[in-house]
Amino acid sequence: MRLSAPSETQLHVETGCCGVKPENEYFIETGQESAAALREEGEKWLAKGYGKPHPHSLQVMTLHFQMRRWTGYPAGAPWYDDWTSGYLDPIQQVLDETCNGIPRGSERFSGNYMHYFTVFNTDLAQEAVEKIAAAAPVKFLLDIHIANREKQVHIPIDPNVPEYLRSLFRVVEKSARTIAHELPVLFTSDPLQPEFVPNGSAPRRIIGDQAKFLRQTLKEKWHFDSNFWDPLTEVSPSEVVFLNGMAEDKKQVVAGIIRERVREPLYLLDCEAGLFEISTDQVFGGAHEGMVFDSSFEWVIYFSHHYTITFSGEWLVKAVKELYAEHPELLNAW
Repeated sequence: MRLSAPSETQLHVETGCCGVKPENEYFIETGQESAAALREEGEKWLAKGYGKPHPHSLQVMTLHFQMRRWTGYPAGAPWYDDWTSGYLDPIQQVLDETCNGIPRGSERFSGNYMHYFTVFNTDLAQEAVEKIAAAAPVKFLLDIHIANREKQVHIPIDPNVPEYLRSLFRVVEKSARTIAHELPVLFTSDPLQPEFVPNGSAPRRIIGDQAKFLRQTLKEKWHFDSNFWDPLTEVSPSEVVFLNGMAEDKKQVVAGIIRERVREPLYLLDCEAGLFEISTDQVFGGAHEGMVFDSSFEWVIYFSHHYTITFSGEWLVKAVKELYAEHPELLNAW
């Protein structure tokens, strides 16, 4: 069974066999904050004999993709849209729909892209992934590995590194992975602590010719190529203002201004996750590195991994300056 909170006042209960769609499901109106409601309802299920299994009692499915080498952010790779739309998105969707998988992170290095899932019914999880891989219009090299822990691939070391340093690196690498694996055992877990499951209404992914057009236009107009953007140099074609962090109330004001002037659709190019159509409520949704823009391409908001937020476009720069008229020292200051 899975107990989830699709909204702050509602719980969703699904029961059935993991790996197939739920046999029964119903909603409960709670009238209280979701975390408290989840815990209260969870206690009832614990009393009936249902329990949340310890992570070490479950299997881990590793999806190991071997991709053509790419040095920038993944979303800038020429194969990225085919890979995500053909493999990652449908795999995540089927695991979610059948309550048969919880994402537990990913890593990438030297063409190895590893995605990890805790799975409950291993046979059906593997079968679902194999069907999706067989139906994918563009093929990528995929190895499915299911075991009691993540598949490990040695991080390659430059052959010019001295042997004693190579050995030291391998010891550190092994120790770090062992510690990460054993942490759940070292600390007592809360059986009613919820997991984040990215179910529900997800932003629409943009792929194909439309994605190519958006990327190419961003590159031509804003010199942004789905990778790190340095707007403080000649890379930016027009004036910018940036902030080192932004208060929530200020974000809401800017979102409101955009809502009045947006030329829909509104887009997010997340350098890690790809291109999506979003709403104005999602403008400040937490992109680690990426750019928000609309179909006019007249303005952009750039989020960097340095946690800065940069605004460009004549009317948007003016609006941000007016918003910080009483605190101009916060603009363009490191």
